[in-house]
Amino acid sequence: MSQIAKSTEDDTRKGINALEQAFSAVQRSRQDVETTKMNTGLGGSVGGKYYDLLQKWDEHAETISRSLNNMIEELNNTLRGSGLTEGSTNESVNQEYQRSESVFNALNGN
Repeated sequence: MSQIAKSTEDDTRKGINALEQAFSAVQRSRQDVETTKMNTGLGGSVGGKYYDLLQKWDEHAETISRSLNNMIEELNNTLRGSGLTEGSTNESVNQEYQRSESVFNALNGN
């Protein structure tokens, strides 16, 4: 493998790793927000607005999570398409995503 190809593969893997870390951080934050929603203890219009704010944040975080996952998949496809390697297994990312969705649904009563 040429030095350029190796460098490209290394840089792509670093990008995948950074995206995976960001994805995991967003999922942890979503879980924290869900816990906060369940334990705020705020009532009335203030509590309702606070809950709505947290809900809106979670919707945005879901969009970010999907985008990160799509970018990870695209980089993996780039690696595979270039014949550099099989690509980073994104199975762990998919498992984390599914786990976070399960936790979110359980906390949300779904």
